[in-house]
Amino acid sequence: MNTAVARQITLRLPEPLYQTVKHVAKRRHTSINRLAQEGLQRLAEEELADRMRAAYDELGAHPEECDVEVFFAAQSEVVTRDPA
Repeated sequence: MNTAVARQITLRLPEPLYQTVKHVAKRRHTSINRLAQEGLQRLAEEELADRMRAAYDELGAHPEECDVEVFFAAQSEVVTRDPA
């Protein structure tokens, strides 16, 4: 996780949730901040995966619109190109 540029936010938790999170952080020898970062990162990754899956499903629903043969020549050029 890139923390070079970090934004500060305020997070309000109900007391029972706060107590649970505090105990989890202590058990894992980490901070509540780190738990929140990891949870939000996981959520962001799941959201991206869901969006990509939906886009892939949309492509599969319309195979006639997914003509990739037009790209074969360009791919061939890249594969057979002399790097020197």
